[in-house]
Amino acid sequence: MAGGLDAVWLRRIKSPGAETLAFLYGLEAVSRATASAVLPIDTVHLLGSDEAVSFCVFTASAIAIPSVLAAPALARRYGRPALLTIFCLSGALAAFLFSLNIADVQVLGFILRALGVALVSICLNLFVMDYVRRGDLGRSEPIRMLALGIGWIIGPLIGVFLSRYVSHEAPYYFSGGAMLTLMGVFWLLRFKSAPGVRPTENRAFRGALSHLGEFMRQKRLLHAWTNATGRAFFWMCFFLYTPIYAMKTGLGEVVAGVLLSLGTVGMLAMPLWGWVSRRIGIRRMAMSCFGVGAVGCALAWAFASQPIIGAAGLLCAAMAMSANDSYGNSLFFRACRPSRRTEMTPAFTTYRDIAEITHAAIFSILLIFFDIQVVYLVLAIILTCLSILSRRIHPRL
Repeated sequence: MAGGLDAVWLRRIKSPGAETLAFLYGLEAVSRATASAVLPIDTVHLLGSDEAVSFCVFTASAIAIPSVLAAPALARRYGRPALLTIFCLSGALAAFLFSLNIADVQVLGFILRALGVALVSICLNLFVMDYVRRGDLGRSEPIRMLALGIGWIIGPLIGVFLSRYVSHEAPYYFSGGAMLTLMGVFWLLRFKSAPGVRPTENRAFRGALSHLGEFMRQKRLLHAWTNATGRAFFWMCFFLYTPIYAMKTGLGEVVAGVLLSLGTVGMLAMPLWGWVSRRIGIRRMAMSCFGVGAVGCALAWAFASQPIIGAAGLLCAAMAMSANDSYGNSLFFRACRPSRRTEMTPAFTTYRDIAEITHAAIFSILLIFFDIQVVYLVLAIILTCLSILSRRIHPRL
């Protein structure tokens, strides 16, 4: 019976569709999450200030954005498989540089990490749109987000455990190993002719900059981008600044890892959240979740002197945003015509880099003058605005 179940599982992973892609997304999430609980704290200790973390992220994002826009030309020249391979190696090299604990190479590590995350994400998003039917997106996105959630739940705990009980370098070695595993699984599936990761070679790629105007003129695409940017902004702040918040308020490194893991537990309920979003609609889901997230962040700001209440507020916000992620990038997938997917995807995928460079620019300045809890005041304001903006989502979605 066990052998039969294994065979069924392997057939599902090797077949085209959501399961294969979710598996790859999950590996990428594990790679990033393992370093997430220790990297901000190590960077603060290494560079000497909270704003130094934001400066590293800002520099990395400023370099990553042009690379994202150049993705179509890179894919045309080298092919998606080669592109994914190069930037998996980039992510693994970044993890190795972090393990060296040398101030002079820390920024370079952030740059390589940002390039790896951005370009691998583009490749996987293109595979989603190639191999998941438009009508199945409402069900496939919760599966993808569930895989991401599992990665982000176990990753921070693994990172803290390895750092505390093995060595300083161990979380980064694990993170790099996960990225190399993603690359290896990708090529293994291709070697066995798994069509779920087969590249589309007959698409014409043009420079993404030439399509930005068209992207910005389409209100539905622009709203999908704004929604995704807001959600990414929250999660980047949550994973980057929560470990620092925990250390500064006296909760400690272990609690920081626990907070990051518990904050993503809500992603395990992705099938449930997906069912809820289909029942009540994306519009109501977004309005409610952004609103609850804003309240939770406001609590984290107001009760920083009582960190248990502040931490509870953060977990409340993270649970709401986990539910909000249930529809994933469905707004974009539904708004983008199939004939324009390849051209529009790099423009849409800049949401990650814009969110990263924006929060890094804001907090590299604010953290010079204010304590770490100012991050959550800014988040509360942004999420409130996004809740109001979500009223513009079409009621039928």
